[in-house]
Amino acid sequence: MLRTRAVLKDRATAAARLRRGLGAEHPRQVEEMARAACFSRRQFHRLMLQVLGETPGTHQRRLRLDRAAWLLLTSRATVLDVALETGFENHETFTRAFRTRFGVTPSAFRENRGTTLPRSIRVALSAALHTHHA
Repeated sequence: MLRTRAVLKDRATAAARLRRGLGAEHPRQVEEMARAACFSRRQFHRLMLQVLGETPGTHQRRLRLDRAAWLLLTSRATVLDVALETGFENHETFTRAFRTRFGVTPSAFRENRGTTLPRSIRVALSAALHTHHA
């Protein structure tokens, strides 16, 4: 029984340390995230795969693209401004990554107000928009 409690405590501690490593709003290098979480780079990468099912780079890219989708729906910024705001170097790279993630270009996404998104993402964005305007 004592061993089980220790394992659960270790997992909770590891998860808290992972969150601390991912806590930055702006993209960071894996080494910086690992250092903030007090893990080696390899251990951080392994735990990210185990806990979140994705690498640190994939996780950051997904979060940046989700933020871009949010900005496209809630702001009047140009697609280029949204691309630069979310850490992409140019419009083309952003458009390619956005289309891979959401299945449409950023302009088409904005025009159809995100209706082409999978239902789970639409519900999450809808809830976020509702709380944002409340």
